[in-house]
Amino acid sequence: MSDRSVAPPARTASPPPDKELLADAVEEALARLRQARPHLEGRLDRAATYLVVHMSSSTRTRPIRVRIRRTGRPVFLVASLTSGGVTYEVDPADWSCSCPDYHRRGSACKHALAAWILASTAPAPTTKQSPGAQEAVQGDDEREEATMLERTPSDSLTHAQARRWLEAQRWHFAKTMPDNPHSYCLRREAADEGMFEAVVAHIREFGQPYPWWGTVYLQYVAGDFAYWTMGKRPQETILVNRKPLKRVRLDQLTNKGGGGIVWPWLHTDVEAEREDLRRQESGQDELGGGA
Repeated sequence: MSDRSVAPPARTASPPPDKELLADAVEEALARLRQARPHLEGRLDRAATYLVVHMSSSTRTRPIRVRIRRTGRPVFLVASLTSGGVTYEVDPADWSCSCPDYHRRGSACKHALAAWILASTAPAPTTKQSPGAQEAVQGDDEREEATMLERTPSDSLTHAQARRWLEAQRWHFAKTMPDNPHSYCLRREAADEGMFEAVVAHIREFGQPYPWWGTVYLQYVAGDFAYWTMGKRPQETILVNRKPLKRVRLDQLTNKGGGGIVWPWLHTDVEAEREDLRRQESGQDELGGGA
């Protein structure tokens, strides 16, 4: 979102009028959504937090950014407000998001809601400028966009591309780690090492912090699996690991890995699920003792 159409700030402590109008438009959009989609109230509250942070931040520190792909297609990059270094991708084509919440629900998350509200309330370019002036402003906007995104890898994949590549690989079960059942694919078996490195970079960019016995990995959710690497640079990485989300959920219920519950979106009622798991294990023990 650009401030090029916003009037220069007055020499007072109050915000510029155009920012006030934008804030009003955002509030109206939130109110309409709350009325039309009351079941989204919790997610709209969290989206509102994103919008407040976004509008009160400088251009370079805003959590919501627009990125233009090489194909000319725009996407939103939404930085996590709770996990430093974690960024999610929102595709305005269908308002899908790469975050775990969207993949669990399959519907609007706080990141997509915040991006949609910004997109629907941002002021349109003025039509009173001459074509030459419009081109100059567009050029300034493009330069500003490049500055905003200069720390973002230029060859980042979409979530769909990363998922398709990951699901197409040959996966080996890690026989040497039966206590932590998972699989892995190898760089040397990849048809394209450049694509292998791009996927590793994508996992590192969009993965969610996941502690495991004192080490924090970045796990990336795609489909029914969580993927992670060992933390080396993409050029030095030789394999990608994966584990079914069902197994991740079980690890969390038993606190395997010592990290505690770090993905609550995998659960409805943790204590009830733990109690049910204890009952199942107790029943199996009784059956085994009577055999």
